[in-house]
Amino acid sequence: MFSYKKFHFVSRRGQRFQSSSLTLRSLRPDLLQSSFSRNFTNVKDAETGHKTNEMLEGSKIPKKVISLGELVQKKFSEISKNPKKPKPLSHNSFATFGWKEIWNFLRNNWKQVMGIGILTDFLVAFVVDRVSEYRVISALENGTKPVPKVKNEQFISRPQISETLKKVFQPDEDHSYYHVICGEHGTGKTTLVRMEAKNVGKGVIYVDVPPDFKDLGKSFGKAINMFFLEDISIISLLVRKFFLTGRESAISSYQWRRAMEVFRRASEAYQEKHKKPTVIIYDNVSQLIPENSKVLDILQDEAKHSADERTYVVVFVTNEGSVPHRMESRSAWSRAKQPLVEIDDLSEEESMKYLIEKRKIAEMDARKIYELVGGHIIELKSVADDFLSGQSFEVIKQTILNKTEKKFQSAQLLPGDKYYEIGKNIIRDLLSSKELRFLEFKKFFSNGEGLNEVLKSNIFAYHPFKNTVTFQSQSVECYVRENDNIFFK
Repeated sequence: MFSYKKFHFVSRRGQRFQSSSLTLRSLRPDLLQSSFSRNFTNVKDAETGHKTNEMLEGSKIPKKVISLGELVQKKFSEISKNPKKPKPLSHNSFATFGWKEIWNFLRNNWKQVMGIGILTDFLVAFVVDRVSEYRVISALENGTKPVPKVKNEQFISRPQISETLKKVFQPDEDHSYYHVICGEHGTGKTTLVRMEAKNVGKGVIYVDVPPDFKDLGKSFGKAINMFFLEDISIISLLVRKFFLTGRESAISSYQWRRAMEVFRRASEAYQEKHKKPTVIIYDNVSQLIPENSKVLDILQDEAKHSADERTYVVVFVTNEGSVPHRMESRSAWSRAKQPLVEIDDLSEEESMKYLIEKRKIAEMDARKIYELVGGHIIELKSVADDFLSGQSFEVIKQTILNKTEKKFQSAQLLPGDKYYEIGKNIIRDLLSSKELRFLEFKKFFSNGEGLNEVLKSNIFAYHPFKNTVTFQSQSVECYVRENDNIFFK
C-alpha cells in the first residue's frame, strides 16, 4: 500500500522539490478543479478536505493542494454508494476484430504461433502415448472376448478340440512356445477359437488379420484398444498428407510396430501382476501369403523371441497349406509347440447328427448330402440351407460341382493348363491311397514355387501334424470321380 503522506504538497516540503519534473509550476485552481470534476460528482465536497496554501517556487499565484489519499477515499465511497452495472457485450462488440486483424496478428507473430502449435502437438503426443498404454493394460485385464459369428442353435460343439484350445489360451508362467492352429477353410476353426477366447477372456487378445496389409496396424490397435497418434496429431496428419501419400503400407507397418511396442510393455506389466503370460491370437494369417510373406516371417520371429523371453504367447490360426509349410522351413519353427493343433472336418457321426438333429433333415437325404460334401462344415451348412429352402438335391449337386470346377481352373489343373500333368498324377495316387506323404507329393514339382502355388489353390490340403497331403474336401473328390474322363485319359 502506498502512504498517503507522501503525496501531500505542503509548504514545509516545497524546498525538496527542486527538479522541474517534480515541481508543479503555474498550476491554476480552475484547471485543478476541472481535472477532478471529471471523476467526482461533487467537486465542492472534494475541495472541503485537507487543504493548504502554497506558493510554488517561481509562481506568485496561491494554489489549493488537496490530499490525494482523501480524493481516492472519496471516489471509492461514491462508487460503493452508486455502483454502475457493466454493459452487456453486444453482437457488434467484436465487429472491429475481424479476419483482417487475425491475419495481421498471425503474420506478425507466426514464429510464436508455430512454436506454440508444435509444443502443443508434442504434449498431445505424450498424453496420447500414456493414455494408450493405460488402455492396452485395461484391454489385457479384460480380454478381447471376440463374438462367434454362428448362432447358438447352429453351433456344433466339439468338446475335445475346445478343451485343447482352452489349455492353449491359459499358459503357465514358464510357457516357452508359440502355437499353430491349422485347418482347412470351412472346418469351423475360427468359430471354435473365438468361442474359447471369449470363454477364457482375461489376458487373451484376438486379432483378425485383414485381407489388405495396410489395415493390419489399425486392426492390431483396435484389438488392444489403442489410440494412434497419427489420427490425432496435426503434424502427423500433415506429413501423411504431403509426404506419405500412396505409402499406406509403410504407415500400417509403422502403426503395427508401435502397437507391438506398447503391447510388449503392457504384457510385461500383466505378467508381473498375474504371474502368467498374456496370449495374442493371429487369426487368418494365410491372408498374408503370398504378397506379404515377409510380414508372416516377422510375426513368426517375434513369436519365437517372446517365447524365449517368456513375455507373451503367440497363437497362429491358419489354413492348411502353404503357410504351415513356409513356417516349418524357417529356424523360428524350433519354438513352435508340437504337435500342432489341427482342426479337421466333422466326422461322419458328427455330420449326420448335425443334419438330422439340428437341421431336421431325414436320414436318407442327410446321407446324400454327406456323401456330396463330407464333414466340411461351411459346405454342409450351405447345402442344408439350400435343401431346406426347397431346392432339389440334383440342382444342389450340380451347383457344387460347378463351383469346384472353378477351383480346378484357378489352380491350372484342367487339360492344357500349366499343372495339368502334375495334377493328374497326384489325383491318381490320392484316389488309390487317400493320402500321400509330403515327400511323395513334393517329388512331382521341380521347384518350391509351383508346389506352394498348387497347395494354396484349395484342391489339396497339407496336414503338418501327419506330414501328409489329401484332397481338400469331399466335394473335390466327388468332382474328380464325376469327371474321371478328364483325369484318366
